[in-house]
Amino acid sequence: MINLLATDQKAEIKAARTNLLLVRYIGLILIAFAFIGGALYISYSVLEGTKNNTESLITASAEKANIYHDTQAQVETLNSQLGAASTAFTQEVRYSSFLVKLGQVMPPGTILGELALNESNFNGTPFELKAYAKTTTEASSLQSQLQVSPLFSKVTPLSTGSDQGIDKYPVQVKLSVTLNKAGI
Repeated sequence: MINLLATDQKAEIKAARTNLLLVRYIGLILIAFAFIGGALYISYSVLEGTKNNTESLITASAEKANIYHDTQAQVETLNSQLGAASTAFTQEVRYSSFLVKLGQVMPPGTILGELALNESNFNGTPFELKAYAKTTTEASSLQSQLQVSPLFSKVTPLSTGSDQGIDKYPVQVKLSVTLNKAGI
């Protein structure tokens, strides 16, 4: 086939085909932009609607919560009071249980004379324990029993006197003792 067209016409036909291809690409790009813009608009609309619903739900919940505000304040007050009571119970020392354990440690033939306890004694402050025994052997037995007892972390003899006792228990024993809080 012989091409009888002029060179100018051939260039114009080639440019027309290129322009047609460019117009198609521009159309596809515009359609893609329209699709993306529509998707963004729909997404924004859905998110805005969800935000408005959530805000109205928060407002309604806040109104309901305001109804119970006084009750909540009372509960918080009670909770703080219970916390203070719980702290007191965890730090509580039962003097009666200590005295029972002390009585179980005391050997036969000995009795407790004077004992003055306070809270600081349960926190490691030594105190004086006065006891009476029938004989000096029982007095030394008392000291050794208290030293091996888990109730005390330290037992130091202060004095032992055979003329300072009471009826039936002539030997007086004075000891400086430090309580072992873990043993109580």
